[in-house]
Amino acid sequence: MKIYARLFTVLFVILLLGCTGSSKYMNKASTPEGFSPGKALVYFMRPSGFGFAIHFQIWENYRLIGLSQAKCYFAYECDPGKHLFIGRAENKRAVEADLEAGKTYYIITQVKMGGWKARMGFIPVTRGSEYWDKVELYKQELSYVVPQKEVVEQWEAKRKGEINAELNEIINYIKTPEGQKYVVKLNKEDGR
Repeated sequence: MKIYARLFTVLFVILLLGCTGSSKYMNKASTPEGFSPGKALVYFMRPSGFGFAIHFQIWENYRLIGLSQAKCYFAYECDPGKHLFIGRAENKRAVEADLEAGKTYYIITQVKMGGWKARMGFIPVTRGSEYWDKVELYKQELSYVVPQKEVVEQWEAKRKGEINAELNEIINYIKTPEGQKYVVKLNKEDGR
């Protein structure tokens, strides 16, 4: 009987680790061929299947740019220069990015145990980091998703005041010395 319990446990864990997240806000799509001239491209990747039912909101300042889903990734094309990317979960994380036109950048998201709900890890892929050589493999293994513009806009419109108040609080907090501990950097030279 113990062997069946162990077998069931192992199969259950494999099933959980292999699950891909899904959401009505993001749909699977074909991988983009490139990006517009004069723009920078940022990929947000979540290689783990752990916590597949948990999705993290990813914002650029006050604009929702996508959801981080298990075993998925999405792209965000933007102007070169300075950007603030915010991840919302039980904890709040931020990446201050300085992006160069014509370059591609990567940010890894992770699920971590929280007190009431999941926490997130937000890891910029910098030269020499443990993920530097893994992102091209992730592009092949993970599902590419894109935001459903109309559905996202409807969701944002219903919650605009509440969301802006929370984002104001986050942005003001990360400007403090205490909040700076939760901000990581992505620099021009980290692009490819």
